[in-house]
Amino acid sequence: MKFRFRLEPVLGHRARIEGERAGEHARMVADQLVAQRVVDDIRVKRDVLRERLVREHAEFDAETLRSTYTHLDYLDRAIVAAVQRLDACIAETERARLRLVDAARDRKVLETLKERRRETFQLDAALADQRELDDQNARLFDRAQAYEGFSP
Repeated sequence: MKFRFRLEPVLGHRARIEGERAGEHARMVADQLVAQRVVDDIRVKRDVLRERLVREHAEFDAETLRSTYTHLDYLDRAIVAAVQRLDACIAETERARLRLVDAARDRKVLETLKERRRETFQLDAALADQRELDDQNARLFDRAQAYEGFSP
């Protein structure tokens, strides 16, 4: 007799859900990394422009100074927006991670149940085999006893 786990379709479904959640989590992590790179890139641009402004301030004319300060203000606002986007990505990634952990736990519960039922099945099968062997041995013993008691 072969072991058959009646909840195998449910286990397969939970494994598929876990796979979907893992893919979703991976996409969220990728989005978070992109958002982090955007923040880093804008900060680098701002820092480079600030250094240039400090270094070459005396050489700039009034219009260049005005446009440089305006662009720095724009970069500061862009950083704030990019950081907000990054924070939203981090929150989404965390929610996706929690959904993945839940899905993995749900699958693991069924896998543990399957393993325990397999162990029980194997134990029952071993006991049934042992009982059958005991019955065969008892019959052989009875035949041997009956043969010894038979005198022609």
